[in-house]
Amino acid sequence: MGFVEITGREQVLIRQQRLGHFLTILVIILGLLYSLNLRGGVVSATVPYTDLQAGIRVNYPANWLLDTLGGSDYVFRVRDMSRTGFKTTLQVSLRPVSADMTERNVLDALNINRPISLSTYDIQSVEQIMLTSETPATLMRYTYVDTENNPFLESFPIVVAGEDILTLSGGQAIIITFRADARTFDQDRAIFLQFLRTLEF
Repeated sequence: MGFVEITGREQVLIRQQRLGHFLTILVIILGLLYSLNLRGGVVSATVPYTDLQAGIRVNYPANWLLDTLGGSDYVFRVRDMSRTGFKTTLQVSLRPVSADMTERNVLDALNINRPISLSTYDIQSVEQIMLTSETPATLMRYTYVDTENNPFLESFPIVVAGEDILTLSGGQAIIITFRADARTFDQDRAIFLQFLRTLEF
């Protein structure tokens, strides 16, 4: 009496299992890529903002808090409220200037007033740059220490790094401000550069 081995069916099953494993891994990889792409789209999503009176048009991060009630301090400000500690801030201010005023005069006025409200305010550098619209501007980098005014909420002081980009246009000084915790400044600066690329005035 002899034994008959049927191996063809087992080989088909093994082939189907391998194919099933391969397809499962492929679906997992595609799912991960899709979720990363979706997350990147949500993180980099922007919202358009237009102020016809001030003549400003810009796109700002969609999940940031918009504030346009700055009075004479600013016409536009957005902050990343999801940050713990100091909230990363993008701001646009307008200041009237006379015909004989230069960018340096406006910066000097800022640097006289800021030490009153910003603790240990320190200018790091001042340089000339060109904006994406081929507009000449002055870039000023500075630092200060942010402290809580409310003694009941007092915490460790935070070193804040900031940049002001100043340009003169149509009888007014346009001051574009970026401020972030010094520890996350370089990381957050990419958001500021994207903001600058969309700014029209």
